[in-house]
Amino acid sequence: MLKKLKEIVGDNWVITSDEKRLYGFDGLTAIKKEPKAVILPGNEEEAIKVIRELIRNKEKIIIRGSGTSLSGATVPIEGDEYIVSLTRLNKIYSQKGLEIEVGPGIVNAMVTKNAPPHLFYAPDPASFQVSSIGGNISHDSGGIHVVKYGPTFNSVISIKVILPNGEVEEFSPSPYFNLSSIFIGAEGTLGGVLRARLRLFPKPKVKKTVVGIFNSIKDSANTIVDIFRQGVIPSALELMDRNAIRAIEKSRYKAGLPDVEAILLIELDGHEEQVKEEENRVKTAIANNDGEEITTTDDSRFWNARKGAFPAMGSISPAYITLDCNVLRSDLPDVLEKISQIAEKYKVYIANVFHAGDGNLHPLISYYPDDFESFLRAVKASDEIEKYVIEKGGVPSGEHGIGIEKIKYLSVYYNETELNVLKRIKRTFDPDNLFNPCKMFGGCKEESRELKVLWEWD
Repeated sequence: MLKKLKEIVGDNWVITSDEKRLYGFDGLTAIKKEPKAVILPGNEEEAIKVIRELIRNKEKIIIRGSGTSLSGATVPIEGDEYIVSLTRLNKIYSQKGLEIEVGPGIVNAMVTKNAPPHLFYAPDPASFQVSSIGGNISHDSGGIHVVKYGPTFNSVISIKVILPNGEVEEFSPSPYFNLSSIFIGAEGTLGGVLRARLRLFPKPKVKKTVVGIFNSIKDSANTIVDIFRQGVIPSALELMDRNAIRAIEKSRYKAGLPDVEAILLIELDGHEEQVKEEENRVKTAIANNDGEEITTTDDSRFWNARKGAFPAMGSISPAYITLDCNVLRSDLPDVLEKISQIAEKYKVYIANVFHAGDGNLHPLISYYPDDFESFLRAVKASDEIEKYVIEKGGVPSGEHGIGIEKIKYLSVYYNETELNVLKRIKRTFDPDNLFNPCKMFGGCKEESRELKVLWEWD
């Protein structure tokens, strides 16, 4: 079979040497396992032939992009999986009007760069400079501008996929059912994305950022609620707490941020008069909650600090767990207070930096990989945060996916009937469980103690 795969893509694009270990982990670095081999097809035709060959031989397949998943969605678990990396499928096929058709391997940031200058692609996860569109679709990624423009789901018009039976299908809009929707957020468990037609948005005439600082995390959270009560829908609304600020200021992303309990970055866009009116309302909301507006002529330093917050956590510890649970905006004050209590309980450093506009929390829970007790405390803290969020009516994942990290939370969020429906969908599309096995529902043997901690309740 390997000989056949090499005939399809060329000897250099089938990796069976030690180099394959580089594909044995992703953004969730706690779990690592070497795949059986890595294949990098150079175009769509090669990708189809490779995947069909693997299906014919009943081999397990993980379709991977840039490997930035934070939930372990592209990590081999059993060691007998073949990784098919689609990073070379990075072609722009067409662009017309408000639509652009691209390959799954194209990096998110390159979509806007290849669009006409008056248009842009809205979904922009923090990894937008490296994450691929195929991975964004598979995780329904959001990003800073999700509050106004929606997650990836809102920007996918149609997709071309290869199914676990080897058939290639194109799913386009229908007046009855959006057939592409079932693959968005499926994390590669139902098929592989080969091509996507995406929606572009006109660039706004005016953009304005308002920066608010607070000496109380609760006041900053109440401000978020008040901004929406004022009738304002920001294009972006981000929060960084004191722990996130301190991590940034210790790192190469240092931006001279004030050492306060919280900073809110509120971006407004639209027509000039509209933005002026919204700016006044935002400033009123900040003042009414004992906040202070920072006047700046260079808001890019604040946004660069925000975008660098995740890697800046390396100044605190070598590793961290990142949650992405969602709550109602009105629950943010209570939830942030609870996270602080959980951090104290388990003696872990938790930095909050997240998409506050849609209540998409991103607690960054630090730990030391060489200290299993440290990892255990981090997981226990994440378990307690997730349970509390679900009790408050929130959801376990807003954009990072279930992967292997959040499997046990599904039994808390869904009832047995709902879980059985999800599993039936998987069995219908993939009866042999070849596509991204062990993800979302588990079902694979547990070898490492780290996996056991992630998959089992204490």
